[in-house]
Amino acid sequence: MTPRRADVVLALVAGVTLFPLSLTVAVLSAPGVRAVLLAGACLAAHAAVAYRRRTWAFLVVAAAFAVQVAVTGLFLVLPSSALFPLAVYSCAAHARRHPPLLVGLAGAGAAAARFATDSSVGAAGLGPDPWLLLALLAAVVVAAWGLGLYRRTQLAHLDLLRERAGEAAARATAEERARIAREMHDVVAHALAVIVAQARGGRFAPARAAEILATIEETGRAALTDMRAAVGALRATPGDGPPPGLTGLPDLVARTRDAGLPVEEIVRGTPRPLGPGADLVAYRVVQEALTNTLKHAGAGARSTLRLEWTDDALRITAGDAGGDTGGTASATTCGDGPGNGLAGMRERVTALGGTLDVRTEEEGGFVVEARLPYPA
Repeated sequence: MTPRRADVVLALVAGVTLFPLSLTVAVLSAPGVRAVLLAGACLAAHAAVAYRRRTWAFLVVAAAFAVQVAVTGLFLVLPSSALFPLAVYSCAAHARRHPPLLVGLAGAGAAAARFATDSSVGAAGLGPDPWLLLALLAAVVVAAWGLGLYRRTQLAHLDLLRERAGEAAARATAEERARIAREMHDVVAHALAVIVAQARGGRFAPARAAEILATIEETGRAALTDMRAAVGALRATPGDGPPPGLTGLPDLVARTRDAGLPVEEIVRGTPRPLGPGADLVAYRVVQEALTNTLKHAGAGARSTLRLEWTDDALRITAGDAGGDTGGTASATTCGDGPGNGLAGMRERVTALGGTLDVRTEEEGGFVVEARLPYPA
């Protein structure tokens, strides 16, 4: 239920329960014109409750209360008088802070004075003492005002939490988009590098056309599977396989070799669990390094992949001995230029508390070194 609708319901409930009683009391205690004035004042106060979050609604209730005080000192016997503390609370919580307190205390003083000077009150022999009545009315006003300020603080805190939640959601969305962009780049870049290399070699080896086309088909199929896993972060699809990891390195190396790049693979130490996040990052680091060599190292290049399982971290070293272009183009184009490959790789590794070093060796080779710490 919206706040506006809730206020209308509250006004209807209060009107149905309190106004008939107030009308009856007004007719019995102050018949004639005064009863009409009292009934009109009560009706206006009940109508204003439907807009209780507005300052003008509080002023309408205060004016109705002033009319009741002016007409008779027996105003307290009208059940609709209970709307005044509600109006003080609502105005302090949703509209203005200090006017409800000032107007309320002034009204308490006026009510106590009217009670002390009204002859009908004296004739009826009603108590309590006017000073005690003033203290009681002032306490009710201050309590309603204090509760309103407390509710105002609660609402402000909720607004702050909503704002922070919105900012956090926006940051999470941006980070997720960046992660997905890195995933898509890694998948597409490697697959296209293999396909281009195969297509380039096929022009000079027509006898191997069937073999080359089979490699292109297999690479495209694997890339499609990886892309489905990446897109799964945006749209979960039942049946998609898990994201790639180190268990997929043999297939990755095999596809790279089929594309024409010799790869020497060296593994030292005892493998240890990395966790799904680090496992994926390790795979992507190797994939990006081999992709760079395929794209930039030139004909005659060869690559060395070394995985060292040390006591505290997995160290991945992927280097190449460049062919016709010497490997230096790799560092220039992808390391310092505007490309997304190595920048995304560095973001992945850093996010896991690791380090990434990309450099060109003196003899012209291009080396990528990554360190991924084991999970605690």
